Amino acid sequence: MQVSEFLVSVFQAIQIRTAFSLVGGMAMHINRATHDSGIRITYCNHEQAVVAATEGYVKADGFERPGLAIVTSGPGVTNTVTSLTSAFYDSVPMYLISGQVKTADINRFGVRSFGAQEVPHLDLLRPITKLSFQYDPQHVSLGQLAANLALAMTGRKGPVHIDVPLDVQSRDVMQPNDVDTVVRQYQKIIDADALGDVTVPTALITALQNARRPVCVLGNALKIAAVPHAQILELMDHLGIPCLFTWASMDLVDDDHPMNFGCAGGLAGVHSNTILQHADCIVFLGTRLDLLTTGYQPAAYGKNAERFVFECDPAERAKLAGMPKTTVVPADVRGAVRALLALARRPDGTAWVERCTQWRDENNIQEAQEFSEPRLNSFHVARLISAGAATRYVVPTASGFAIEGFARFYKTTRGSKFSWAGHVLGSMGLALPSAIGASVRTESCVACIDGDGGFLLNVQELYTLKANPHLGIAIFILNNRGYASIVNSQSRAFSAVFGADASSGLTTIQFEPLAHLADLHYVQCTTVAELQEVIAAIQPDSRMLIDVMLEDDGYRGPAISTKFDAQGRPYSTQLEDVAWR
Repeated sequence: MQVSEFLVSVFQAIQIRTAFSLVGGMAMHINRATHDSGIRITYCNHEQAVVAATEGYVKADGFERPGLAIVTSGPGVTNTVTSLTSAFYDSVPMYLISGQVKTADINRFGVRSFGAQEVPHLDLLRPITKLSFQYDPQHVSLGQLAANLALAMTGRKGPVHIDVPLDVQSRDVMQPNDVDTVVRQYQKIIDADALGDVTVPTALITALQNARRPVCVLGNALKIAAVPHAQILELMDHLGIPCLFTWASMDLVDDDHPMNFGCAGGLAGVHSNTILQHADCIVFLGTRLDLLTTGYQPAAYGKNAERFVFECDPAERAKLAGMPKTTVVPADVRGAVRALLALARRPDGTAWVERCTQWRDENNIQEAQEFSEPRLNSFHVARLISAGAATRYVVPTASGFAIEGFARFYKTTRGSKFSWAGHVLGSMGLALPSAIGASVRTESCVACIDGDGGFLLNVQELYTLKANPHLGIAIFILNNRGYASIVNSQSRAFSAVFGADASSGLTTIQFEPLAHLADLHYVQCTTVAELQEVIAAIQPDSRMLIDVMLEDDGYRGPAISTKFDAQGRPYSTQLEDVAWR
């Protein structure tokens, strides 16, 4: 077997059935081997989209197996950096396999440029992968290869980069039984990682038993670790305490679950923050107290409670060292769930649950009053898409004023899924390729939510849709005629706007011609009634671009705000001060 054939056979043996690629000369043997293998390949039109589509596929697959992205050398690799960073931050397991110039052409002299289309891939990608290594069977044993590949799926999951020089790809040195050797050792490592036991600290057991106002915050690591949905429901029932979520984990259970009290944070329901800040004991399970989740105030997030954080990442544990009233438990979230399920049930906590329910009901009444007028804003768009029969898998971009409002008001129903494109990084432009990847996996219509500005950053992927007419997709453009969040921040800070809308250097985007280029049905909606009618007509095989002309989108509900002290230094307001205006 050639090295390229061997690597592709290993990928197949660990259950990879789909790949995303943009072909190139320095990856030619890998491209051929993948094509000949029978792996289903979706060919994208930009390397950033190749990795973003792979990320979208893995998330739609429930993080249960690694994805596969294939690019060429030099600019093929440099173009992946944004979406690879996103995959690393979002703990998405995948293999990025890249071609490289032949071994003789690799820069050994310290000159700025040597081989044609050569870039020091490993130096570039090491900070944004779990491992970036060059594969040559003369230097990397079968056991080491197995260990390297297993990194993507063990511990805190993430991308692994494999760089293969052109001459190594075509080297005919591997044996078919080498594949079996690698897969056996790979699986042994994976199985050992899944068996870790967790000991619940005595302090946590005591705190839970004695707490009058306990809360559990369920985070995105439950998804990443592929904890079964039934086990999550079992845990919520067993604990019997109010549960809060994060924007990345809010689709773990439906919104109408009696113990689901929403997402606390800087842009959240008033009741969620009220519950969090009244709690006297909080268990953080699968959430790492990042700045976005905590409203830029990790130490103040549940500041009145004894806090217990289950965390598998040593660096994340170190980040929390010294935080007041916080105990960090080294644990994989799967083991933590098993350990918590083994605890004795708590004493009856009906009074606390009833108080939280009252706060939630009051917030919902206020919310309905604030948005009672049927204007085409992010509140009504989110509610209509939430309720849509065919919009059950939603891929929103992770950046933008309208998107923040959309996420704030989206409600998971009947097992619907909300899968951010580039959640932690917050990059514009990843929604369309991520949604394409999700559509490849789900084989049904995916709702892609993007802003009018961000959509352009990977607009070439409309041609990927054109080349794959079997992919169902409904692209919702939340059109506020520019970069609304930048307009708002510039106006506040400088009383001026530049490079953010049609009056300051940009142009108004015409989406109808773009839709026609990709053979997508184009609809423009200017009222809530029009959007409701369009959503009702979406089918599993629909291919649409829906231009949602937002109005009155300047208010997204209660939120923390940025203020400035006497020295002009910015600071965020407190979560407990978030209230309806």
